[in-house]
Amino acid sequence: MFAAVAATLGLASCNETWDDAATLKTHEGTPTIDFLNTPILQEQVLMITEENQNGSIHLTCSQPDYGYAAIATYKVQVSLDDKFDNAENYVEISQDFYDCSQINPTNKDVAAAVEKLSGVRTEEDLPLPYQKVYMRLRSFVSQNPEGTTYYSNVVWFDQISADFLAIWVADVPIDLYLRGGFNDWGSGPEWQFLTADEENTWVCKDVTIDAGVSIKVSTANWAGINLGGNAGENDDSQIVSTNEEYAMTGGDNPGHMRLDKNFHGNVVLSLREGVYYILFAETAE
Repeated sequence: MFAAVAATLGLASCNETWDDAATLKTHEGTPTIDFLNTPILQEQVLMITEENQNGSIHLTCSQPDYGYAAIATYKVQVSLDDKFDNAENYVEISQDFYDCSQINPTNKDVAAAVEKLSGVRTEEDLPLPYQKVYMRLRSFVSQNPEGTTYYSNVVWFDQISADFLAIWVADVPIDLYLRGGFNDWGSGPEWQFLTADEENTWVCKDVTIDAGVSIKVSTANWAGINLGGNAGENDDSQIVSTNEEYAMTGGDNPGHMRLDKNFHGNVVLSLREGVYYILFAETAE
């Protein structure tokens, strides 16, 4: 009898959870309400390094009142003051969180936000001084974002610093070079890739390459990254066109690439899901 009653109650509870009459509560504007808890480790002293960058900072909250147990999305916003009154004064971390008990932005994401707000450009600007770092949450229902956004109250951590470059900075030379028959397979500065504006994208600017010349991308000593075409070498290499993106082949000795016509412009290299892509983007001479 008890089992039968329990089963009946269980079905009733399930029907309530999936009640089609549940209505999402919306509002005008973006209210600020207290739903972010004070961090347990608020007084921790944290130096963010390359070694601990994959660790995380722990936050918890309670869900704002959406009228029923909606699946809310939480975004962490970071600032160096408690005002959050100007979009230029805070950084919103891109990662989405859904569990109120496990809102854990990575140390690297927090370091990147703090470095951006501190005006860091190179490793010479580091380490940063220990400083108070403020955080709040932006909550919304992703299926119905209109009228469901709330900002939380502001909390802080007393002393956070970083000693490695966690942000992506454009125009920084890296150890990757455009190499081939056009430069006697050399690695001079005019063939060096620089970081581009978009993360995991690099550019070798203002280069001229004749059609039919072998092309590869590698480091100065051919160690580590060595990228080329998907066929053979010289006359048997992969033929590519300008203004089209191609996946590159890695390994110890990938094939060559050759352009189907003379080229002048910027060579753009990008990394997506572990694959390098190359684009010969033409510009006017």
